[in-house]
Amino acid sequence: MAQGGNGGTPAVQAVGVQKAFGSLHVLKGVDMTVMPGTVTVILGPSGSGKSTFLRLINQLETLTGGRIDVDGELVGFRHVTRHGVDRLQELSEREIAAQRAKLGMVFQRFNLFPHKTALENVMEAPVHVAHQSKGDARSEAEYELDRVGLGDRLDYYPAQLSGGQQQRVAIARALAMHPEIMLFDEPTSALDPELVGEVLGVMRSLAEGGMTMIVVTHEIGFAREVADQIVFMDGGVVVEQGGPQILDNPQERRFKDFLDHVL
Repeated sequence: MAQGGNGGTPAVQAVGVQKAFGSLHVLKGVDMTVMPGTVTVILGPSGSGKSTFLRLINQLETLTGGRIDVDGELVGFRHVTRHGVDRLQELSEREIAAQRAKLGMVFQRFNLFPHKTALENVMEAPVHVAHQSKGDARSEAEYELDRVGLGDRLDYYPAQLSGGQQQRVAIARALAMHPEIMLFDEPTSALDPELVGEVLGVMRSLAEGGMTMIVVTHEIGFAREVADQIVFMDGGVVVEQGGPQILDNPQERRFKDFLDHVL
């Protein structure tokens, strides 16, 4: 379990978050607080809005209602005052990119460039987004790949790597940008069962190192071992939340039924 600090500014603060796609209301008022250095695991059935919530934090989708603050800064908008009236103004793409730089995101699918080696995949964003020199980016990429246990696979192409290894390259790629917060969207759901453990092992190591993490997963054992906070979502709302002990004593019937099903 991560060692989170008490007090201070939340790493992520969501208040009344709503998201609709046309007439489909995916999120219906989600409140959540994630403190720095802690691990929050979000559980819930398919279609409950978990992945959409992560995408809103990372500004891959736009809020319909409510607000999200990352490290005390309003995501996606700024307050402007005109004629004595306070309004919200959307940020520019450059400003959004600057906010997004605080976040690393790992998806279900690895999304690696098939024509680039593991090393080149990890170097890509530091060179072309952060404008690092190739020498610095290479050193950083080598360090991050070694950190995820792939120091001997630098020159392998994705097709030469297992699914678990590809996902570990994707984690290294996110870490190379020095994020303050890591978002994981069902990072093991596309893996064969025997490969899940190697990815969870890397995530467990990150948690032990104090990385702030929000993880959408169905891996209950991982949640029980690593999470500081468990959030159960269903139908676009938070149904129950608390420490990992709620896995053994769920209060809400929907949560109990979910646990009975996945276990």
